[in-house]
Amino acid sequence: MLKKLSFRNAKRQWNEYTLFFITLIFSVAAMYAFNALLFSEIVRALPDMEMLPYLIIMASLLIVLIMGWLVSYMIHYMLRKRSREFSIYMLSGISNKKIAALIWMENSLIGLLAFVPGLAFGMLLSQILEAVLLSLFGMSYMLHFGFSPPAAALTFLYFLIVFWRAVRKNGKRVRRVQLRELMYYDRQNEKPPVPGKPSALLAFWVSILAGCAGMLLMVLQPLGKGYDVLLGIILLLAFLGGFFLSVPAFLTARWGNRSEWKYTKYRLVPFRMFTAKLYSMSTVMGTLSILFMLSLLCSGMGTAIGLMMRQDIQAGAFDIMILHPGGMGDFTRSAAFIEQAFSARGYAYGIYTNKATTFRTLYNQAVASSGRTVPRARAEFQYDTCMGQSDYIRLRELLGYAPLPLDPARCYVHCVPPLADSVKTYIERREGLTCAGYVFAGRDGVFSEPFSQLNGYGNGEGYILIVPDRAVQKMEMVYSVYAAVTENPVSPDGLESILSACDGLMPLDRSSAKNAPGGAPTHFTHEGRDYLSGKWADKGEYRYLYAMLICLFYLALILEVMGAAILTTQVLGDGQSRQRQNGILRQLGMRERLIARMNSRQLSRIFLLPLFPALVLSACFVLFGTKRILRGFFPLPVVPDAALAAQSLSIAGTLFAVLYGVYYMAARFSYVPRGR
Repeated sequence: MLKKLSFRNAKRQWNEYTLFFITLIFSVAAMYAFNALLFSEIVRALPDMEMLPYLIIMASLLIVLIMGWLVSYMIHYMLRKRSREFSIYMLSGISNKKIAALIWMENSLIGLLAFVPGLAFGMLLSQILEAVLLSLFGMSYMLHFGFSPPAAALTFLYFLIVFWRAVRKNGKRVRRVQLRELMYYDRQNEKPPVPGKPSALLAFWVSILAGCAGMLLMVLQPLGKGYDVLLGIILLLAFLGGFFLSVPAFLTARWGNRSEWKYTKYRLVPFRMFTAKLYSMSTVMGTLSILFMLSLLCSGMGTAIGLMMRQDIQAGAFDIMILHPGGMGDFTRSAAFIEQAFSARGYAYGIYTNKATTFRTLYNQAVASSGRTVPRARAEFQYDTCMGQSDYIRLRELLGYAPLPLDPARCYVHCVPPLADSVKTYIERREGLTCAGYVFAGRDGVFSEPFSQLNGYGNGEGYILIVPDRAVQKMEMVYSVYAAVTENPVSPDGLESILSACDGLMPLDRSSAKNAPGGAPTHFTHEGRDYLSGKWADKGEYRYLYAMLICLFYLALILEVMGAAILTTQVLGDGQSRQRQNGILRQLGMRERLIARMNSRQLSRIFLLPLFPALVLSACFVLFGTKRILRGFFPLPVVPDAALAAQSLSIAGTLFAVLYGVYYMAARFSYVPRGR
């Protein structure tokens, strides 16, 4: 009998569980898709991705905790909603233990029904994730059918833990509940968290001031040594807690007694509806705002890191570069293999120095003026670096840049864009400035297209001087370079084939260095070796960041889905009382269109309220994090810190709005009555 009752109740309550069911499907799909990466042979073939499984496991465990809270909340919510039904069961002689078992069977049935389509959707999602991950490494992807039993088993284990903890927690609550308490369980609302007009106004404005102070501390960082960050986080959390505890009472205190406002333009009913809803779910609103803030923070920081890597890779210009310390290297064998294997076009040339520090000093001044710490110059870049005009013309042709009519009796400068204005101003103010006896061409002789100058060991560190060929013949060669541009992306397997085919070649590791004879650091750490660099080799250095990005977007997606599902369920949970209220308004003569408009505005306010503090906090954290990342990674500001943060937030906000809008439209379909 209990099994039949469970099945009948699950079927009868299906409309109430629809959004919860869809959310479970999506959660199962996301967990399976990311777990499938742990057991994917394709992902295992990627070089140096050992950290990805650990990050996914850590993210999955965090998701299990969040999902456990969601399932526990939804079961408790349905318990409150169906409390009178369960009280009738108790009056009929059914024990608390059997009612708890009934709830267990109902939710287990819904969970199992969600698990199967979740796996099917997860198989498709896993294919998309593999395609995205391989594209980051320049590898092609072939769509294939793939079902991973270990990933499915691990997902089922997570899912089982989630439901076991949630149902067990609510089962204990049911076994302890008394009949009288259960009969009135659905009518229990939260008490006003901040009673009284003066207290509400004080708490509200104090929370706003705390939020503003915390945001200023995070952005300006006046204290230093991390103290402003810690204090800023505390103040922002105080803002979040105080805002939702005080905003219902604040609205009532601020507008509730203003008759001239309240009784005009049909404001009374929406105002009472909105404040009543906030009173009943102020704590939930605070929790949802935290979830949305974390979601926007994860996606915003992930987007910022992705944009930073894209800027760095685009500045690399050349797909493959082989570096030879000292004199001119013999690149014959390497060039033949690369050009044949990758349909590449390449060119070998030298990087020279004139033993002057004129532009090196200018570079250091530009770094210091941007607020960054001037790094110690590497051994190869203690002096200005130079390149012959003929080499420069060939390299521009190789990259597809517009040809330039260079004067063979003049010097030119090619630098990164942030340095261009400083170089132009410097040359203009010092008329007659020369290099190796040749005068610089002036402002028009400064170029700043991507030219492999951002990370060093390409064409200079931030800049290079283009001098006549006769001048470089009298200079010391710092190192020689073979640069190539390929028709197609070079995969990690392709890079490995280059290393295998070319004896004495090794990847350039910028994380290790040694002291050169002069005491300056150098990344040319082995004698008699050449070094593989370039755009696609540099991508390999970001393998840990790629793994981090995957997990950040994974968390952002799940956090938003959880929060939106809870908010939508809360909004639609009072459907019967809202229908009675709409019926009364119709009897009083209110038009159907006006009723629909009031309900629409009510729904929009409820959905927007938890987003306001989430946007404030996430924007503050993203701006702070982006500033720190850019200053630690780029010696010069390739893009303004605020611009990259704004771009990251706009992309993250757009992705958030798309998914959030789906839940909003689902709620609107049931919440707003259609006109008659």
